[in-house]
Amino acid sequence: MIVDDHAGTRKMIRKLLDFLGTTFCECATGDEAVSRAREFKPDWVTMDVHMPGSNGFQSTEALRKEYPPARVILVTAHNEPHFLRLSHVAGAVALVCKENLFVVRMILTNEMTSSNPLPSTSDSPSPTVS
Repeated sequence: MIVDDHAGTRKMIRKLLDFLGTTFCECATGDEAVSRAREFKPDWVTMDVHMPGSNGFQSTEALRKEYPPARVILVTAHNEPHFLRLSHVAGAVALVCKENLFVVRMILTNEMTSSNPLPSTSDSPSPTVS
């Protein structure tokens, strides 16, 4: 699931992750993502931090309550120091700067090829910032 209020960013993330050979669901708001999560059942979600309505932290927390198996990677253009703590509290597995979106691809590639996948967010010490 790709969640961002900018269609161009959603398209860029889709292109970046097309190698996975998987189905994507795109949402323009966090509220839309939460409402579609139970139906779509995403394994992974890229979630923008700044969006109209609920922000990415609020939407991540709500999405994880609606569909707990989803693992969320928060993405932001504004790397504020307190974002790491907020992303961990919300239940995200990582926080990635939009200028380094290739890190999202690296995380997912590692997850798909590793015999030691990322721990669930409840076991994770803290999300990564890149």
